[in-house]
Amino acid sequence: MKMKQARFLTLIGCTAAAICFSAFISPNLRGDSKEKKPESRKPEAEQATEDVAGDPVLQHFMREKLTASTNILEGLAIEDFRLIGNGARRLYKMSTVEKWNYSNDAMYRQFSSEFQRATQDLIKASDDRSLDRSALKWIDVTMKCIECHRYVREILVVEN
Repeated sequence: MKMKQARFLTLIGCTAAAICFSAFISPNLRGDSKEKKPESRKPEAEQATEDVAGDPVLQHFMREKLTASTNILEGLAIEDFRLIGNGARRLYKMSTVEKWNYSNDAMYRQFSSEFQRATQDLIKASDDRSLDRSALKWIDVTMKCIECHRYVREILVVEN
């Protein structure tokens, strides 16, 4: 009985993490923004934010990250370690490509390094077929995403 309760609580935590993760994605990346905004002279910081969100290559890249993340959450929900591992491997591989390197800023590089370490831990947990550890590592990966996205939005985009 205790094992079922622990798994249920783990799945609840993963679901909450996924909801938090999706809440931080901009409407442009979700495709919710259907109205065309009138052109205007905006401060550089606002324009930089729009430039990043309006980049179709970046949008596609972010969609791929979301797909991998969804696969991980689905794998956790149905206890499919192959799905968890494949999603984590995809996120790790994405974190090593040039498009990932949004900035050469030291803090951004630190966030990137922590994300890579967290995805590797998730891969190991899924390879070990540990649902509880996989769920906890997924929450860690999700928090790394949220922290980095917040940093990019609040610091890097404003500075550019």
